[in-house]
Amino acid sequence: MKFSLVAKRNVGYYVMTMVLPSIAVVALSWSTFFIPLNLPTARLCAALLLCLSGLAMSVLCRTALSPELKHASYVTLIDLWTMLCFLFVVAAFVLQLIIASRASNQQQVCKAL
Repeated sequence: MKFSLVAKRNVGYYVMTMVLPSIAVVALSWSTFFIPLNLPTARLCAALLLCLSGLAMSVLCRTALSPELKHASYVTLIDLWTMLCFLFVVAAFVLQLIIASRASNQQQVCKAL
């Protein structure tokens, strides 16, 4: 007696709903470095908006998009992916804060001279 079970997962759904949008958010968050330095408010607003978008996406990936994983008591690969993407977005925001604070310090020093 031989028993075999073949299971296939349709990865296209996960790629289209979770992976590609998270890559887009990370790419947009790091593209804020191309905004000119003389526009610190625009840089920080864009970085903060993308940081909040990354947070919302990581929550949605766990709850709304994969309801069967909502009650899982273990960390899944998509959880690790969203956490890593969120860390990249937060790192971009923190770097924007550092750049803005240093730029404002430089402007204060130049005005004092």
